[in-house]
Amino acid sequence: MITAERRKKDISWCITQNPIQIKIKQANKTIVDGHLAKANSDKTLTVRIFPQKTYDSSITVSSNTIGTSYQNTAYGMLADSEADLNISSKDSIEFDCMYGHMKIKNVYPQIINGEICGYDCGLEKVM
Repeated sequence: MITAERRKKDISWCITQNPIQIKIKQANKTIVDGHLAKANSDKTLTVRIFPQKTYDSSITVSSNTIGTSYQNTAYGMLADSEADLNISSKDSIEFDCMYGHMKIKNVYPQIINGEICGYDCGLEKVM
């Protein structure tokens, strides 16, 4: 059976094989006096970004009255246990990197024996 310390070492080793330093912009919304107040915070992380799918089959085009946007969900991200990544319907995390402007769509904590060892994230590239 794998221990939490071993899993943390494995995640750290994987990140060091192709590290990218990013500055995330996290927008948190909290209820204050009956309305949602937006609070922004910035944090610098060292992560690993990798392709998940083929590029051609993962582009989504959304068109509305304002304009047309293109989303590509072909990327994933691995972060260590110190990243403390949380997203919800009220919170969002975005950043710029060498691949373009990214938004974290989902976060899957890697948990062993009740201890968070790292985060596996699904990214959306917004073009």
